[in-house]
Amino acid sequence: MQFAGGGFLQYHGGFGDDTVIIENRLDGLIVKSGYLPSTNLTLQSLPGNYIFCVHWFPALRTFILKYGVQNYSWHVMERSNENGNTFTVLSNETCPENTTMSNMSFNWIKQKNSCRFVFPHQNWNSTKFVDHEISEISQLLDKPGVATSGRVLRRWIDKTLSGVQFKGNSHHFGNGTLQASVFKLNSVDVLRSIPKKMGISVSVPKQVIEKAGSGKRLHVVTVHGTSVFKDAANSTVLGDKVIGVSVENTKVSNLCEDIMFNFEHEPVKTNLSPVCVFWNESTDGWSTFGCRTFPKENHTQCNCSHLTYFAVLMQYSSQKISEEHLVSLSVLTFVGCTISFLAALFTICWNFCTRKTHLNPTLNIHMNLLGAVLLLDFCFMSSAVLGAFDLPSVCKGSGMLLHFAQLCMFTWMGIEGFNLYRLVVKVFDSTSFATKKLAVIGWGFPALIVLVIFLVDFEYYGLYSINVDRPSSCNSRASICWLTEPIIHKVVNLGYFGIVFLFNCGMLTVMVVRVLHLMPHNRREQTQYCVTLLGLIFMLGLPWGIAFFSFGAVYLPVQYLFSILNSLQGLFIFFWYWALSQPHVKHPSRSLDSSSATPASPRSDQSTLMSDHKKLLT
Repeated sequence: MQFAGGGFLQYHGGFGDDTVIIENRLDGLIVKSGYLPSTNLTLQSLPGNYIFCVHWFPALRTFILKYGVQNYSWHVMERSNENGNTFTVLSNETCPENTTMSNMSFNWIKQKNSCRFVFPHQNWNSTKFVDHEISEISQLLDKPGVATSGRVLRRWIDKTLSGVQFKGNSHHFGNGTLQASVFKLNSVDVLRSIPKKMGISVSVPKQVIEKAGSGKRLHVVTVHGTSVFKDAANSTVLGDKVIGVSVENTKVSNLCEDIMFNFEHEPVKTNLSPVCVFWNESTDGWSTFGCRTFPKENHTQCNCSHLTYFAVLMQYSSQKISEEHLVSLSVLTFVGCTISFLAALFTICWNFCTRKTHLNPTLNIHMNLLGAVLLLDFCFMSSAVLGAFDLPSVCKGSGMLLHFAQLCMFTWMGIEGFNLYRLVVKVFDSTSFATKKLAVIGWGFPALIVLVIFLVDFEYYGLYSINVDRPSSCNSRASICWLTEPIIHKVVNLGYFGIVFLFNCGMLTVMVVRVLHLMPHNRREQTQYCVTLLGLIFMLGLPWGIAFFSFGAVYLPVQYLFSILNSLQGLFIFFWYWALSQPHVKHPSRSLDSSSATPASPRSDQSTLMSDHKKLLT
């Protein structure tokens, strides 16, 4: 009975351990348990006798109060410590007048009338109770805004399926959002009894039975919707369906023969591709490690080497590369980066050991560009190696450093183009060139971009994967520590490089026009001009523009060309630097050095171009 002013519910956390206490008082209804935090609810006004139902969902750590025609819910997060309050009901304790609750039942078992009840922890060993609970949870998961803890729900499911008693070799629970089947693992053929309404098929190898041992159970769970499996990237799950396969109290991994899943779904769009993933409990996110993807028109087959919760993510399609080409490209890139790293390091050391002065701005620009190439080669090889390990924090740092190195190289290539503009058009004199300011731009601006991206969302850096047709391995993805958000790569990297590329193409065009205009007849001069132009192509980073053509039928040839040319960038610059540093036959009209030119209007004579040619090196 509700009294005037008694339309309240008070929930007290920290009482008892695995018990739920319900008490009726003059000032309202009291509910107590061992979970925190406490809360108060204002109920609708129902003076007199009323019907209510308190439902405790340990799988969701949620209480539901059905009071009249209204439903009230509150979510609890954590269990109180062992020293918390306890509550004891005395058998001879009398109830205040008109506070007795009648017709009380607990899981369909009628209780004696009283003003307070203590309900112990429920052992979910009845198929009737489990089926009812899973059905209720399914209805709650269908409602928007329901707070859920995926980890708590998954643990409850595994514990419940391990303890429920049933006849036969298998039993199925639920018909809605959450469905579960439990099997006695005495044969690999038991999974043939999975209901078709689950929309999946599972095949387990004999090794699973061998690892689990006799008497164990296999749990198969399907969850529709992504509220239980939310990752930081808000990944799109194909069909909003997640499959969980586990063996009770046993961790199964590193299987020699894969476990196979078939996800049934509608045909996917042409610009999307399915990717098999599993839920990584340690990072609360999806991972492709140990899984291979075999997409079909109306279903996707996933082969994985371990047991856990699996799903198929929808990602924008990218070109898939075969394992043979991946190995070839990897070898070419690693060998090229190693040679480029050593060549850049040698050139920098050579310059500092042979030069008497380091105040020439053009030379400083060359050395800073080589420093950026050296850093990029090292960071790329490190990120590729770290991508094979499950080290999230280290991978984020490596991805940030790789992004910083790439932006630095783009920036210094742009500065090289600006310096070429200064030399050819002769707008500025060398003395007005502030080397320190260029260093701040060349290294500081990329650092600022990386810092802003990290502060916006540190999850933008991490493990990035590409599709690989790799039948000889459990992993159909190749990974590197890099940017995880493709849109940032397109806007920041491709957009930034596109601007540098167009500007540097313009500068190179000016140089080519000037060379063609002179039309030198001396073979030595022709060779020197060709070497200068070829060197400028790599100094200005123009081979990076090949990336804009990596699509369609030319995708694979472009990948090889891109890997060879750009991984050896440091070596090509070294050759160019060495060629232009060789002594030439002096000629009166070409004895000018880098200090002979003074600011003037654009020049067209041959001696002037020779001076510009030498200044590109000195």
